[in-house]
Amino acid sequence: VSTQSTGEGGVQSIAVNNIANQLCAIDNRGLLRLWDITALSEPRLVTEQQCHDNRGLKCTFSPDCSSIATTSADATMRLWSIGEEGISASQTFSSPEQKWVWDAVFSTDSQFIFTASSDGTVRLWDSQIPGLPKQEYAAHQKAVVSIAFWDREAQGFYTESDAS
Repeated sequence: VSTQSTGEGGVQSIAVNNIANQLCAIDNRGLLRLWDITALSEPRLVTEQQCHDNRGLKCTFSPDCSSIATTSADATMRLWSIGEEGISASQTFSSPEQKWVWDAVFSTDSQFIFTASSDGTVRLWDSQIPGLPKQEYAAHQKAVVSIAFWDREAQGFYTESDAS
């Protein structure tokens, strides 16, 4: 999969959906590309979308494969719906105090999204309701640049009680 042509920005993040038929990449100019990788020997560029006006930082698929979240130095996280012909803008998530949004991760059911920001805050958003975050976790003195989420209540996940 080729992600660059002459004069284009460098790739910041790449993700593959959990059924391994699509790949997305965002570059440092905020351009998102979506590929169909069903035939690995012949990946097909589905679409290119200018997602952010500033540096793109992260792209990630929702677990249900229906959307992509992108983050940026423009202090936003954007949600994009995936359709037959590519992606379309869905919602923009931003908080007044928020700075660069470095990372985003979906809950297992794709309903919630956690973001990590340069202002030292992790935010929880409802993916269906843009606006203010549902919860803010501001315990860091410096930037939060990466985040992971594990839902121990999700079916099929190993839990401590399984070890007994």
